[in-house]
Amino acid sequence: MASVDGLVSGLNTAQIISSLMQVERQSGAYLTTGKAASQTMVSVLQALNSSLSTLQTAAAALVPDSITKTSAWTSTTATSSQATLATATTGATATPGSTTFTVQSVATAGAAVSSGSVASLDTAVAGGPFVLAQGLGALGLASPTAGATLAAGKHTVAVTQSSAGATLTGSPVADTVTIDASNAGLSVLLDGSATPTTFTLAQGTYTRDQLAAEVTRASGGALTASTTTGGALSVATTHEGSAASFALAGANTALGLTDTSTTATGTDAVLSLDGVATTVSSLTRGTQLSLNGAGGDSLVFTLSGGLRAGTASATLVDVAAGASLTAVVSAINGAGAGVRATAVQVSSTAYRLQLNSMTTGAASDVTLGDNAFPASTSTLGSMLELQKGTDTVLRVGTGPGAYDVTSPTASVTGLLPGVTVTAAKADPTTPVTITVDHDSAGIADKVQAMVKAANDVLAYLSSKSSYDATSKTAGPLLGSSMARDLAQRITDTAVGTSASTPGMVGVQVARDGSLTFDRTAFLTAYAKDPDAVAGTLTTMASAVTDTVKAASDPLDGYVTGQVNLAQEQVRDYTDQIANLEVRMSMRQDSLQRQYAALETMLGSLQSQSQWLAGQIASLPTPSSGKN
Repeated sequence: MASVDGLVSGLNTAQIISSLMQVERQSGAYLTTGKAASQTMVSVLQALNSSLSTLQTAAAALVPDSITKTSAWTSTTATSSQATLATATTGATATPGSTTFTVQSVATAGAAVSSGSVASLDTAVAGGPFVLAQGLGALGLASPTAGATLAAGKHTVAVTQSSAGATLTGSPVADTVTIDASNAGLSVLLDGSATPTTFTLAQGTYTRDQLAAEVTRASGGALTASTTTGGALSVATTHEGSAASFALAGANTALGLTDTSTTATGTDAVLSLDGVATTVSSLTRGTQLSLNGAGGDSLVFTLSGGLRAGTASATLVDVAAGASLTAVVSAINGAGAGVRATAVQVSSTAYRLQLNSMTTGAASDVTLGDNAFPASTSTLGSMLELQKGTDTVLRVGTGPGAYDVTSPTASVTGLLPGVTVTAAKADPTTPVTITVDHDSAGIADKVQAMVKAANDVLAYLSSKSSYDATSKTAGPLLGSSMARDLAQRITDTAVGTSASTPGMVGVQVARDGSLTFDRTAFLTAYAKDPDAVAGTLTTMASAVTDTVKAASDPLDGYVTGQVNLAQEQVRDYTDQIANLEVRMSMRQDSLQRQYAALETMLGSLQSQSQWLAGQIASLPTPSSGKN
């Protein structure tokens, strides 16, 4: 209803109604005050729960996980005696210990560059689609070319079983062996032949390793020899697979090879193209191998010798015959082969193609099929190895039992449990010692974090439970038994018991009720008896987490319950205020109608008065003359 303006009565009825409504609303002022107080309590308790959550997280770090048993007490740190050569970091499963090694090599990425160059980026270089491979060298394969059909994109070549030559191992030989005319001949039967082949060793005196090298040389590439840890010669055919056989046609006592009744057989290789397996029974350096995959796909390789277990990739780069160097670079970079191509300008009129592996390790060598850039198409030529892909190699020990640990990246795991060693620089002559120990400084930081979080809660409870005499304002938690009880429980965890006293290991209660942490005392106690310190503070941390859980558990924590109660009060006050506003609106409408009726009535009376006045004025005036 429109406001009443008092035009008839002359009263300021709008102001009168407003004043009356202010008086009416005073009866509900407690609702607004109550709602504001409840909202403040919600904020205070929610902030308290947030602080308690921080405390619980800090305390939980010192309590062993129920499943993994890990905690701050199991944390370790690693130091290196030669940080410029190698560093180390520890994980959750690391345990104290140490190891010493030398950095033989640090992982590098394979790279290749064209043997020739072209005059411009627009010069035609490609003979058509070609195969770009990565990691073939580590398997023992080279010169990849597409077979009759090969789908564009990346293909996987995997050797799941390494091949081996036919091998015979003799009996131990002396530290030095003299070869003369009487024992210089080594007569053998190879690959099932009934006709002996005789190799003649150069006469002289040899150590075991020198003798093995001389057998390899004298065989002209048919055999390889090495020395076992027991001091015997082990001789194998370079021809690998079950098609290779090896037997002694005659004994040679000086070499320790006397078993003429045994015929050794090589081991086949098993490899696959995109999961389709092929068994190869005869492997000789320089021969071609055709490998078939799914859907008629096939690849042809040249064998570098035997095959070794591992995985490589071969990607068919789809370019048109006569494609320019720029087009080839773009096609390689877009093929998803893990190789980055670059046209390198080596002079004002010469560009070469450079290929860099995007990964490191021995399996990162980069090769192209021999037909990629035929001489009839361009002068780019074949690809030459620019940098050999190598693994990181850490050699442990120097004696007969020394062993290598390798990784395709600079980081090596597994040398020590839960420890990652990162090689920075190769230096085969300088030993590096990695020492893993308990991280006492880090543990001290975790204890200090728990103490700080506990003090934050105590300080918050104190600030919200105090009375400001200047402003005469009471804190929302003043007089709260819940706040007093919670503060006491947190303080009691640091007091401990007769069996577990945190004060003995650096955590104490100050006179003002706050907690203190003496880092020096903690580190001294921990160095003396780490298990006892861990037990004491684990007990304290467990008590803290139990106290916090009882208070702030999202389901049944008593602080959470107080939050829910305060939120319910806010909702109840909101409903009451809304109902009050409805009543006030109705009351205001009633007053407006009453004053409107008053104005109407006054207006009617005024009209009547004016009419009567008019009528009276129109009556004739009595005559004043005499009869």
